[in-house]
Amino acid sequence: MDNNNRNNNREENSGLNPWAIAAGVGLAGALVGGISYLMSGSEERRPPPHSVEERMLRNTPSASRPANNSDDNNVSSYLSGLLGRMATSRGNPNVAITMEESHHIPENPVITNLNSLLSDIHVRFIKLTDFDTHYRVFDTIFQAVHKKMKEVDPYYQKYSSTVQCCGSHFDNLRIDKPDEFDMDIVIGLPVNIKVDPFNPDNSDIILEAKSPGYVQLKMGVQFQKLPMRDREEWLINKTAYEWKDDANYLLRSKFCDWFKGVVNKALNKFEVSSNGRPVYYVEGVPYVIDKSESGPAMTLLISNNSRNFKLDVDLVPCFKFPESRWPISKSYRDIPQRCKKDYWMVVGKPNKGSPCAYDQSRSWRIALHNQERELMYNSYNLRQAIRLIKKLRDSLEMKKIASYYIKTIFYWEVMEINNPEYWQRNSPATLFKHMVGKLHQALVAKNIPYFWNKHNNLIGTVPPQILANYEAKLRPLLAILEQPSQYKLVAKYLLTPEEFYDYNKKFLHI
Repeated sequence: MDNNNRNNNREENSGLNPWAIAAGVGLAGALVGGISYLMSGSEERRPPPHSVEERMLRNTPSASRPANNSDDNNVSSYLSGLLGRMATSRGNPNVAITMEESHHIPENPVITNLNSLLSDIHVRFIKLTDFDTHYRVFDTIFQAVHKKMKEVDPYYQKYSSTVQCCGSHFDNLRIDKPDEFDMDIVIGLPVNIKVDPFNPDNSDIILEAKSPGYVQLKMGVQFQKLPMRDREEWLINKTAYEWKDDANYLLRSKFCDWFKGVVNKALNKFEVSSNGRPVYYVEGVPYVIDKSESGPAMTLLISNNSRNFKLDVDLVPCFKFPESRWPISKSYRDIPQRCKKDYWMVVGKPNKGSPCAYDQSRSWRIALHNQERELMYNSYNLRQAIRLIKKLRDSLEMKKIASYYIKTIFYWEVMEINNPEYWQRNSPATLFKHMVGKLHQALVAKNIPYFWNKHNNLIGTVPPQILANYEAKLRPLLAILEQPSQYKLVAKYLLTPEEFYDYNKKFLHI
């Protein structure tokens, strides 16, 4: 770390570290109220036999490293393990915190520099709220849906091999409210192992790299022979056989339609409310389950109007392939050794940038969630900086900049700097200033290259005038960040106009 960075840390981190109180301790405390509900995996909730600290450590196999759950079929174990890993990355899982402490917001915050300003904004406007209720409802209802899906479809019963959270909860980057979840549900195939590098047609599945970031799946000889070879298994495996087209390409549309049909049949098995909508009870409280479709996902819209409760759960079907089949072409980056996690996935999302209708119907988007999470491993302040940039994006209404695009900018910077201590020891204020500059550079260049294949510009389809507007919104903030005495003005960019008016009136007085 250079001398400038050391000086910045001394100035901005003098006294108590407010981030350890406002962020790391906050989520650990919220876990006290909710984590016990994720332990049992059944609808009967029994008092847990261990303390919160013991349960969190038990579900995080190592205090320094999350376990690989690639073959974990126990949904509840995975979700409880997720919470343990979140607590570990946010703070010390051995510290017992009460709910009252975790929700504490100082009445008269001491704001003397950029770091203390960002800390106070984080605890008031960014950190998760209503944590325990959302996780309890999510866990209970998702398990019930997953169980029903297995009951109504024999192929799903046999081949739904892995379930894992993805998105902001998986990466521990969710801000404000835990009211949206993304769940990857890995579906197996009858034949998916054999690879013949000398004659690809003899492979079970041929991976064809078309557009950067996307792949096509062509069924090999053994897959084509399923009707002749499977016999007693044919009644189940014919489901997958029917996903291919006449040229033996596996069509994402047929696969996703099948998956959504399974979800619909499962929901039809639930008790219904007076208006005919599925309903499920969590601790005696009824929650209505509506649904919507967006791309490959089937979204469960869970609500209780009398309690003003809403929760959206995206169920995303996907396939997985061993890391031995990566990279799929020379244009892709090798997986760094420290990021290897056994398998990578493909999701049935069309490549809208392709002019060819065949490519769109056959395209599958590449997903390396597990590997990308390892890039952020053991880098607490990096995550804080990402949350701040996401809040900045929301407040400035940069709606075309997806959260994944923000993470991607960080991935590139992690590899460029290649020094874990930089992200661990620099203050969130220092990292925030640095990464606002990187986001601005990306908007000026109108390019955020996909981390695994730089030939894929993630914002390539965003109209240039929109990106120019975003760049203009950020430009004044860059000038403010270069003037330490003007740190209070940063709040005008991190907060919405309504939030800033109230916050300024109470605390900043500028």
